[in-house]
This record gives sequence, structure tokens and C-alpha cells, in this order.
Amino acid sequence: MKISFKKIEGKTSFMNPMKNHALDEIPFEIRFDPLTGETGRVFDLPFKAERPDLSATIERSRKQFCPFCEDKFEKATPLFPKEFLPEGRLRVGQALLIPNLVPFDKYAGVAVFSSQHYIPIEELTPEKMYDVFMACSSFVKRVAETDPQTSFFSINWNYMPPSGSSIVHPHLQVNCGEVPTNELRAQVEGSSRYQKENGRSFWEDLVETEKESKERYIGEIGTTFWSMNFVPFSFLPDVLCVFAQNHSLASLDKDSLRSFLDGLSRIIAYFNSENILSYNMSVFSTREEDFFRVNARISPRLFPRAIGNNDMAYLQALHKEPFTVRPPEAEAPKVREFFH
Repeated sequence: MKISFKKIEGKTSFMNPMKNHALDEIPFEIRFDPLTGETGRVFDLPFKAERPDLSATIERSRKQFCPFCEDKFEKATPLFPKEFLPEGRLRVGQALLIPNLVPFDKYAGVAVFSSQHYIPIEELTPEKMYDVFMACSSFVKRVAETDPQTSFFSINWNYMPPSGSSIVHPHLQVNCGEVPTNELRAQVEGSSRYQKENGRSFWEDLVETEKESKERYIGEIGTTFWSMNFVPFSFLPDVLCVFAQNHSLASLDKDSLRSFLDGLSRIIAYFNSENILSYNMSVFSTREEDFFRVNARISPRLFPRAIGNNDMAYLQALHKEPFTVRPPEAEAPKVREFFH
């Protein structure tokens, strides 16, 4: 069975107090992820994020203890065992990669961008991001070479507090282990199943199908393909990147990384234009598998409103059901402008 973008269209009726209690209808869609089959809810509501004032957040963060700042780094951060990394910390240009004090996997690192405590979203250029992503790539390659049992890798980024980051000082987290996360497991199982059933790569078919339909297509940079996700994970639509020729982060080449960072900087610029100043990013990878492609997802996050609520509630937290208030197809043309 080829790729199917299945959705169920529904609507609910009520007497709307904002329209003098006249009968009103709100449409919605239940969408099925073409790879995993998992569902998500999509609405088309008139939502626009307000631009938050970050000055108080940044000032408060400067007064708190930050282990990544230059005057604290040496004493406050751990080192890798010498048998794994003789130098203790992995340095690439301005970036430094250290062990994660809260390890989510067998090999867990934190890669700090530089000594700069706060990097505004408009300064996140490909050049600014290259060293820290290269450090993570080098870490993955070292793990893959030294531990053949490790088969699952990810590079992750929580930018600013709404994304879950407890430290404003920009950093990535890289995880390598023998057991995939739920999302990576679903991707691996879906990719393997699709290839067995169709004799083709899901990821190649996805790229071809999205390019043909143009509904969610954003663009291509080098060997990276960019589109909006059919089933978003976040309150506002998120973005998918497929590394079309890369099966694993363990063999990622510099050209593909530079292409990814070029595209990522454009997505970040789009977020900034929409007053989105926080996001989550994950790059998913296995060890070399013919049926798999390295892929990334970038999900916008919103700063709390005056009452203090965030952009997640019971539906995402307990039902594991994402919903978005804007259709991905409505946002794609806006994002595409940043790829011209």
C-alpha cells in the first residue's frame, strides 16, 4: 500500500455566544500519520501568537547559577571517562560537549554552543550553529565506533524555557543507546513495514509525494527536503526535514549537515516572524538501515500567557494525542517564502 494521507473530517454545532447565540459549526479533522498510523487533531482557528517580552526572563537567568558560563564551566561540569574520551570534554570550535548529569540513555551528552549566555533567535545563523552540531555528530560517530550494540541516536534542542529548557544558555542534548524512544521505534517499525510491503523506501516516496502535491512542500537545500508535517505534534504546525541520502547520524557528512543548518536557520527565521521565540527540535537516527532516513522535526512552543498556562494540556499529556489550531497547509506558503 502506497503512502496515504488519511483524514476524517468532522464538525460540531453549538449556539455561539460570540454570534448572538446563533447556530454555529466548528469543523475539525482527525488525521492519521502516514508512517505510524498515530492520530492528531487539526483545527483552523484565527490564532496569532503575541510577541513576548523576554527581557525579564533573560535578566533573571543571568542572576541564577549557570554552569555553562565561562567562569563556572571548568568546575561545574563533568568529564567523560578517559577510556571513552581521553581529553574529558569534546571541543569543536567554540562548542564544548560534556556528559549529561541527567542521562536519558547509555551515552548522553550536552553540547554547549559557546560562552555566550543568551543567543537571540535572530542570531541563530548556520555559522553560529555549526560547531555545536558538529560536536554532536562527532560524539555519535565515536559512540558508534566504540560500541557496536548502540543502534539508536538523536540530537535534541530545547530553545528557551517554554520548550522545557531549565537553562537559557543555549545547548543541545545528544543521546545514543540500545533502546529507541517511542517515536523513533514507531518510525523504525513503520519504515521497515512499508519497505517490506511496497519494495520501496517510505522516505523516498514521502519526498516524491509531497513534492507532487505541493500542499505542505517547503523546499530543498542540498540533500535535505523540507515540508510541513501532515500530523503536527505541536499547538502550531511543525516542520519536517528528511536527509534524503543519509541513513544514519553515524555517517553524516559535512555537506549534509551544512544543508540542514541552512534550512533550520530559515525555519527559525519563520518562527521569529510569527512571534514564536521557543521551539523543540529532534534529529532521529538509527545505525545504517536501508529502509530508514535521518529526519528531523522542529516544533514551535509558546510562552505562557498572563494567566501562566502553557501550550500543552490533558489531550497531549495523557491521551498522547497532539492537536494544532492551524492547518499545516495554511502555513506552508508562509514558510516557503523563507526558502526563496
